[in-house]
Amino acid sequence: MKQCPRCQQYVDDYATFCSHCGYSFNGQTNGQQTPPPMNGGNYSSYPSDNAFDACGPEGKSRGVAALLAILLGGLGIQYFYLGKSTAGIISIVLSLVTCGIWSVIALIQGILMFCMTNEQFRQKYIVNPSSFPLF
Repeated sequence: MKQCPRCQQYVDDYATFCSHCGYSFNGQTNGQQTPPPMNGGNYSSYPSDNAFDACGPEGKSRGVAALLAILLGGLGIQYFYLGKSTAGIISIVLSLVTCGIWSVIALIQGILMFCMTNEQFRQKYIVNPSSFPLF
């Protein structure tokens, strides 16, 4: 077994692509090249850009975070879901101070979450050390 440098998941020694994130062990990016068929041509194990798939080993879903931002964004629920409790508290305070106008910003943030890829979402909201990632 070898460990993928991108997602830290373990794959078989003979694998040329990580079955979890699509990383190529040959140094090529998976964005330009289709990996060889695995499991008899079954591509279900390849990474998808489905909004409701977990983004990386953290298990956070871009679709769930976006829906929380759209529906309950004024309360900062999306930040609590992502593990950014400081941002959630700041969002609650901003919502109280602006009499709910902050919810419009959270709505826009939720729409933008749906428009980005899973990798962009993971880099911006999960891996980012910032305590208040906004846009």
